[in-house]
Amino acid sequence: MGAKEKWQTRPRDLIEQDQALSRALVLAEEIVHMVGQEAAAWIVLECERQYWQSRNTAAQMQKNRQDRLGMGWANHDHHTFRSSRKHFARLVRLFEILGFHCRERFYAGEEAGWGAQIMENPKCRLVLFLDVDLQANEIGFDFAHQALNDLPKLGTIGLWCELHGDSILKAGMHHLEAQFMFEELKKDLAIMGVGMMDPFSSFPYLKQAFTRGEVWQVEPRKIHQLVEADKISSEQADKFLNYGAIGSHMENLQRREGYKGFNQKNVSVIIKKTDPRHS
Repeated sequence: MGAKEKWQTRPRDLIEQDQALSRALVLAEEIVHMVGQEAAAWIVLECERQYWQSRNTAAQMQKNRQDRLGMGWANHDHHTFRSSRKHFARLVRLFEILGFHCRERFYAGEEAGWGAQIMENPKCRLVLFLDVDLQANEIGFDFAHQALNDLPKLGTIGLWCELHGDSILKAGMHHLEAQFMFEELKKDLAIMGVGMMDPFSSFPYLKQAFTRGEVWQVEPRKIHQLVEADKISSEQADKFLNYGAIGSHMENLQRREGYKGFNQKNVSVIIKKTDPRHS
């Protein structure tokens, strides 16, 4: 079996997520042994983009357009994975196996209730955002490598993972951010019936907006478990059962003037809008 096929056919949808994640770690080691660290990183991220694309209409439409130019996803900026607190350290470990290192931490503020470890593979020019629910007192220690205990209340990231699974498992990436001509992409996607959320960055040097979220059906078993654990209300459960819950996006990005950073304040605002309880 080839390296790409190994990753594409790994079990994502096991009820026992610990087992599925353990298998992913083993496979990452095997693929590195087969093809080397840099090629392994490219293979895994290509597979993850393909899986995300299979579950996101906007991504499928845009990828078809870019394939006609022979560019694939060469305009990617970063890949965003959401993780439960329980599995976060092992998610970081998986990408370290693939040659990524922890760059900077991103913290959206105490009111947001989440943060991210940004990872980068400089040889491959691949960047990751690994999102997780975080408390204010946790930003001061190395949360990427230390165990995170469960919180009494689920934040935006935690609830998304409970409903859909962690990104590295069943759910797939929350979004791929790629660089475009911002207004042109918005107009082109609108013609194809794909809407955009309001921009959360609108500066001369940085423009950002999500496509309207893809809505996914949620397994009734998961919803009932969340109600029994008092993690969601009966009203929220009825909404998820009847209408599904917001899943993935594609992100429209335009950078100018050599700007490479992120809009921390307004990222917090847009992430709240992706919370399944509020959308």
